[in-house]
Amino acid sequence: MSDFSARLYRLAFAAAATYNIAFGLWAALFPNAFFDVFDLAAPRYPAIWACLGMVIGLYGLGYAYAAWRIDRAFPFIAIGLAGKILGPIGWLIAVRSHELPFRTFPLIVFDDLLWWLPFGLFLLEGTRASFFLKRTAPLWCAAAHGIAAIATVTILKTHPRPTWILWMIAAVSLIGFYSWWGARIGDIAAISIAAVGIVCDFSGESMFIAFPTLERTASLLTGGAANGLYTLAGILLTLNTPGLPLRWLAWIAWLSGLALIIVTVLNVPIGVMIASAALMISFIPFVIATSRQ
Repeated sequence: MSDFSARLYRLAFAAAATYNIAFGLWAALFPNAFFDVFDLAAPRYPAIWACLGMVIGLYGLGYAYAAWRIDRAFPFIAIGLAGKILGPIGWLIAVRSHELPFRTFPLIVFDDLLWWLPFGLFLLEGTRASFFLKRTAPLWCAAAHGIAAIATVTILKTHPRPTWILWMIAAVSLIGFYSWWGARIGDIAAISIAAVGIVCDFSGESMFIAFPTLERTASLLTGGAANGLYTLAGILLTLNTPGLPLRWLAWIAWLSGLALIIVTVLNVPIGVMIASAALMISFIPFVIATSRQ
């Protein structure tokens, strides 16, 4: 494992530790709060939820140790990823049996789905699969964004949930692409900025999926905050990369991203459509071009 990869994994595990410990304390100290947020009936035995919070917090201590001792992190991250795979399965069963409403989807987004990429890549580190995924990261990013863009113009109105899930996958692929790019030039700051962006992105997209009445807030989180952070990260990477292929196309993408922030904040739907189209038309070919370096 390279020093750069180790630094990225430490940051990811430290973030996971912070989240788990914070969520665990919230659930343990305020066991009714989650049910209030999602407008659910108060639990008959809130102590059970409080105990679950303690367990989640304990996972956080394991992730903190993994961030500190990356050389001994494997078992902690393996157990953690197993839990983050089982969690969504249990949630799907609960939703299917009507024990939980679909609007609790943000729970598994931040508890589980957000961490699949860093945890999975760490466990695969040094394998052929890891080498292949890292080498082809730009192509995965271009493909994911192309598919999500096509879904947006074809099925968004009739099938919004699958479309927003595709955009969440695209966001994950973008972090993978920025990590690939940052590793080549040794720029970890841009990746950290983009990582904050994906938190905003997942927040907004999970609102689109589970709380469609919060569309305006979701738009500000995705088209405003997340897109702004992604754009800033892209600008930093571009400035720090001599000999970047199709640099002019990259700048068109970043200018389109800046335009998207403005029209999103001003709530101009036609402007959002035009800026988003310009962003995808310039960004996808640029990403493909970088893969040939």
